[in-house]
Amino acid sequence: MQEFKEFDCLDDLQLGGWKVWQNSRFFRFGTDGVLLAEFARCTPKERVIDLCSGTGIVPFLLLAKGQAETAEALELQPYLCRLMERSVEENNCADRMTVMEGDVKDIRSLVKGRAYDLVTVNPPYEPMGRGILGQNPHRELARREVACTLEDIISAAAYLLKSGGRLVMVHRPFRLPELFGLMEQYGFAVSRMQMVEFKEGERPSLVLMEGILHSKRELVVEPTLRRIQ
Repeated sequence: MQEFKEFDCLDDLQLGGWKVWQNSRFFRFGTDGVLLAEFARCTPKERVIDLCSGTGIVPFLLLAKGQAETAEALELQPYLCRLMERSVEENNCADRMTVMEGDVKDIRSLVKGRAYDLVTVNPPYEPMGRGILGQNPHRELARREVACTLEDIISAAAYLLKSGGRLVMVHRPFRLPELFGLMEQYGFAVSRMQMVEFKEGERPSLVLMEGILHSKRELVVEPTLRRIQ
């Protein structure tokens, strides 16, 4: 664990003094989480839980911006949960942020179902068998479907959400056929979708997607978001 802790750092979110503990070498949030928090369009009345939460950037941003009154975060890796707990202490928000250590596949034994209005998730993008495994198993859990699959996540969201509740996620465009299929299988209607490109003229590298449980909502494709680097 010491090999991780020596790289711990406290980053300022530039939002009213809110800060997040991260790890500068292995576990630092990226653009994906920031875009997901913006796309979620959370309101203070919604009960929200973030799955595969990492260092908690999505719920902390929602709290910092006043979009969420309270938030919950589920993360499998104990070290990342400890970082989130340090961030909770740093921001003096123990009454607003709950950190849960656990496996998304065990969600039914962890929390009550049909209780949430919004589930956010920045899941592992790569399915097993694609690409070359890295040398750090902790990073592999965040990047590749080692511990949970896309179906595990969508199934968990269907359990957690009230009827009419929203699942909002960020993923890679090459998984869209699977995403649409699983959303339909578990009772979601895809209601919003937005592609993200980082260099003009290149193919989008991210897709933001919202699904509503037990809804007949028509799909709205929002204009491509261009983040020129």
